[in-house]
Amino acid sequence: MSAQGAEIEVEGRRVINFTSNDYLGMAAHPRVIKRVQSEVSRHGFGAGSAALLSGRSTLQAELEREIAAYTGAESALLFSSGYLANTGTLPALIGKSDFVAHDRFNHASLIDGVLSSKAAHRRYPHLEPATVTESMGRSRGQNFLVSESLFSMDGDQAPLPELQTTAAEHNAVLYIDDAHGFGVTGDGRGASAILGRTGNRRPTTIIMLTLGKALGSAGAVVLAPASVREYLVQRARTFIYDTALPPVCAAAALEALEIMAIDNQPVRQLQTNIATFRSLAKEAGLVLLDSTTPIQPLMIGDDRQALEVSKKLYQQGFYVRAIRPPTVPRGTARLRITLTATHTSVQLENLVAALLATRNL
Repeated sequence: MSAQGAEIEVEGRRVINFTSNDYLGMAAHPRVIKRVQSEVSRHGFGAGSAALLSGRSTLQAELEREIAAYTGAESALLFSSGYLANTGTLPALIGKSDFVAHDRFNHASLIDGVLSSKAAHRRYPHLEPATVTESMGRSRGQNFLVSESLFSMDGDQAPLPELQTTAAEHNAVLYIDDAHGFGVTGDGRGASAILGRTGNRRPTTIIMLTLGKALGSAGAVVLAPASVREYLVQRARTFIYDTALPPVCAAAALEALEIMAIDNQPVRQLQTNIATFRSLAKEAGLVLLDSTTPIQPLMIGDDRQALEVSKKLYQQGFYVRAIRPPTVPRGTARLRITLTATHTSVQLENLVAALLATRNL
C-alpha cells in the first residue's frame, strides 16, 4: 500500500481512500516528511531501549512539553501506542478496592485496562453515565469514570460536560480516551478544550490522545497532573518495560502540531467535508448514523452484504472497509466511512453516487 492520502495504491490499483484516520492529512504532509528526513540523520530511527534507560531523546521531551502547552495540560507522558497507554495507565492508577464506571462501547484497550486492574466495575449503557451514579456512591475506594470522547465505530461523541459534572459530584477521576477527538473537536484541541470551557467543577482529569491519527505519526500521550505523570513513570508497566517511541515519530508529531498551531485551515476543511458529505448523502436518500465527525457509518446489518458492498465499491475505485462483529455488535455490520481534510468535493460526490449504485444489493 502507498503513503496515506485521499488517493492510495492497494495491490497496484489506485483507489480513493475512505478508511484512514489521518484526519488532517499530516501523515504525508510535505513539512512533516521534510522534518523527519532532517531528524533521522541526527537521531537515527530506533530508540534503542526503554525511556528509563537510553531510549529517550530531546525530541520526546520536547513533544511532551509542546503538546501539554497546546492542550493546556500540566504535563504529558509519551507511550509507544494508544493501546499501551490505556492498558498501562489504568491498572497503574486503579486498585482492587476502587470502582470503575465505563461506557459499554469503549475501545478494547480501555476495557482491557479496566479488567486488568481487578477493580469492581460496571459498564453503563452507551452515553448514559447517570445510570451508574448509585454504584459510584457506594464505593469504598476511589471512583473512576472512563470513556472515549469520540467513539470510533459509531462516530458519536460522549457528553463530556456531563461526565465532568458526574465525576466531580462523586469524587471520581475522569479518564478520557481522545484518540479520535484530538485534532477534530474543540477547534482541534479535542477534549481538553471542551472540558476546559464547561465552567463545571473540575475533577482530576486524565486524557489519552494518540499521535497516529490527526497528527499523522505514531504513539500516544497521556495528559495528567505532574504528580500523576511521575507516578506513571514509576508504575505503568507499558511505559517502564517498553522500548521507547522512535525519536523520528516524535519529530513528525512535533511538526504536525506546529502546523495545527499556526494554521487552522486543515481543521476547517475537515469540518466542511463532513458537512458536504452528510448533505450529499441526505439528498441521495442515504441514511447515515447521527455523526458530525469524520467517522460516518452507513449501517448494512448483514455481515455478508456489508462485505459485498465493500467489494463492489472497491471495483469502482473506492476503498471503504466493512466492519463486522465482534468489532461491532451482532446485526450491526456497517461501512465505516472516514473523511479527511484532503478529500475533494468531487471525490465525496463520486462516493455518494457509488453508494447509491450498490445499496440495493
